[in-house]
Amino acid sequence: MAGALKRVFKAQAGHPDEGFDLPGYRLLVSSLFSSPASIVPGGVAGILTPYLCWLSTGMSLFMTLTILVSLVVALRIMTVIAYRRRDHADDSFLVTKRWDREYFLGATVFSIVLGYSCYLALALTDDAAAHITSVASTIALASGYVSRNAGRPKFVAVQLMAFCIPMAFGLIEAHNVYYQYIGYFAFLYVAANIAITNSLHRNLLALSDATKQSKALASALHSQNLTLDAALNTMIHGLAMFDRNLKLAVSNAPHHALYGVPETLALPGTPLTAIVRFLIERQIIDAEQVREVRIALAGVLETQQAVSRELQTRGGRVLVITIAPAAEGGVLMLTEDATERKATEARIEQMARFDELTGLANRFEFNAYISESFGRLERTGEAFALLYVDLDGFKQVNDSLGHDIGDRVLTDTANRLRGVLRAGDLLARFGGDEFLLILPSTDHATVTTIAQRMIDAMGRSFQIDTKTVYVTASVGIAMAPHDGATPADLLRHADTALYKAKAAGRNTLMFFNPEMAEEMLDRHEIEVDLRQASENSELELYYQPIIDLKTQEIVTREALMRWRHPTRGMVPPGIFIPIAEQSGLIASMGDWAIRQACKDAAAWPNGVGVSVNISPLQFREPQRIVETVKQSLIASRLESDRLTLEVTESLLIEDNKLTLAVIDDLRALGVKFALDDFGTGYSSLSYLSTYPFAQVKIDQSFARNVHCNEASKAIIEAVCQLARRLSMTVVVEGIETEQQRVAVQLLGAQRAQGYLFGRPEPMSQFHPKRITRAKSRNVA
Repeated sequence: MAGALKRVFKAQAGHPDEGFDLPGYRLLVSSLFSSPASIVPGGVAGILTPYLCWLSTGMSLFMTLTILVSLVVALRIMTVIAYRRRDHADDSFLVTKRWDREYFLGATVFSIVLGYSCYLALALTDDAAAHITSVASTIALASGYVSRNAGRPKFVAVQLMAFCIPMAFGLIEAHNVYYQYIGYFAFLYVAANIAITNSLHRNLLALSDATKQSKALASALHSQNLTLDAALNTMIHGLAMFDRNLKLAVSNAPHHALYGVPETLALPGTPLTAIVRFLIERQIIDAEQVREVRIALAGVLETQQAVSRELQTRGGRVLVITIAPAAEGGVLMLTEDATERKATEARIEQMARFDELTGLANRFEFNAYISESFGRLERTGEAFALLYVDLDGFKQVNDSLGHDIGDRVLTDTANRLRGVLRAGDLLARFGGDEFLLILPSTDHATVTTIAQRMIDAMGRSFQIDTKTVYVTASVGIAMAPHDGATPADLLRHADTALYKAKAAGRNTLMFFNPEMAEEMLDRHEIEVDLRQASENSELELYYQPIIDLKTQEIVTREALMRWRHPTRGMVPPGIFIPIAEQSGLIASMGDWAIRQACKDAAAWPNGVGVSVNISPLQFREPQRIVETVKQSLIASRLESDRLTLEVTESLLIEDNKLTLAVIDDLRALGVKFALDDFGTGYSSLSYLSTYPFAQVKIDQSFARNVHCNEASKAIIEAVCQLARRLSMTVVVEGIETEQQRVAVQLLGAQRAQGYLFGRPEPMSQFHPKRITRAKSRNVA
């Protein structure tokens, strides 16, 4: 029985009513949920059956079954109510099947519980009342399923087996020969009812097919009679044909709907003048529009050439009327409701010219406007200014708070910038967080005033939901024609001025001058040469020792990148490292530095480690830097605890979650971290408690006057005490004199770095692993 039920359940999971189309299937399922009352009589009978058995036998199991049946009936009634509260006219097959399955599940559980109750009454009790009640109720309910659900034989089969098979086994196990006969007859009863159900199902299918065929024949006959009307009324456009006397001959429903014409004016023979009078009286179109149509109509009758006119109704709809000559001197009027098409064209035009997010002009509109501005400059001599605006810190907002917040910042930015514009100024979004502003008929003072207003407007915080966001603006300015005779030149020079504004500290404005162009050209040349040097392995690593102040031994060497240019000589890191970061070269250069430093350090004594500076930009590619460190350690066979990665506080303010995750991944390899230039950034102390640093490097600015400046002494001493409690080692940078060394050692520093102990030098030029004080002074 279990196998049979499994097969039937599997079949029920598919389409249970093969032969019925989706509307028929919906109707069939709808009949199941016709009303809550449809399952109440059977439900009451189902509840009373185990209840009466309990009253008669006193067995608590029947009371349990009574409660269970009550719950099932209640859930089934709730399902019916939920179904009836919705409109199911457009339900898909899957939705319909879900409701069908819910009904099927409820009915099946109901049947199984009552079948089980009947089995218990027959097999476990000798109570005649319980026997009669259970058998009568089971047979009655099973018979009801046959008559009601003949359209779904698989469903009926499940219910019959759930009701009658337990009853049959209960009768057979009752040890009463007559009961046993009845039990065997129950199997025949199930088989007979299934056969009857299948027969009724076939009849229903045949009736359904006959009904479909009948409807198809009737539909075909009806469609033949209404071919013309169907063709006309299914047209998208309105159509009306008038005879030579301008009386209506044929029209369709879209025509009546477009003009709001009543049925009395849609009858053949209605004069065109009557229809026009109605349209004017109802103020659908005005007299001027009627005059235009009459002129067009007269022209068609005279020239026999079609014409089109566009009308706008008082309701705001746009109608395109095409009037064409027809047979026997009549005219054909075709009306298109072009409202949506015109709106779409307007939207396309808007999208082509304006930024979707901010509503500002886009690149296309900006290019057209700046070309017009240069044309006006050539014709009238009217100068204008181009302002290149870029948001400071916007990327951090996007990365940390998400693009939704970023988009709202851009929208608010556009609104703020609009607020400082004059009539005739053009503000465009050039892409990302870049904006362009063209100020016609202006001078240096006016441009400065407007640019400063923009900066001031951006200086206020943004309140986005519950978040407070700070984003400032930098502005680069180029004046036409002085700073550029073409759009490309002017834009490039404004961009150059913007670059200088950002380099000057951001949140400021800069006017372009020729020296900037020279600097940018020089920077570009350095970038090209740097890229070539990186690709050709022309970069070098110099190493500066870090010593243990107590033992005077070298414990670490810091790897410092150097570049010897063929014509410029040694290019300072302060020049080429920022260029590498801005041009995207820093990732590959940083990878090389890690690999080379590990390779070099592997040849040093075991007690000497190596530290490598890491750019914040390298952390934006987490997988890359982790894999680079891992492979470098493997290739060089350097112990991982001898490698220290130095990061600055600027990294920690960008995205602390991402930074902490990358640091954790690298520490899992055994690598240590040092906080470099400590004390030059923001919230330094909080970083010590948040990030797992092994080492803190105090910036050289504190060591410079440590022997005579009490503030420097206090800061170094406090950091040393805090680091000691956090199990961190303190390195003081910039030690150049013996006096400074003694001072920082007395304040608690364990390690030091500076010219006193050795200048940065290539690996080929150093070898000692121990430095005495005398040698230190000589080096100094």
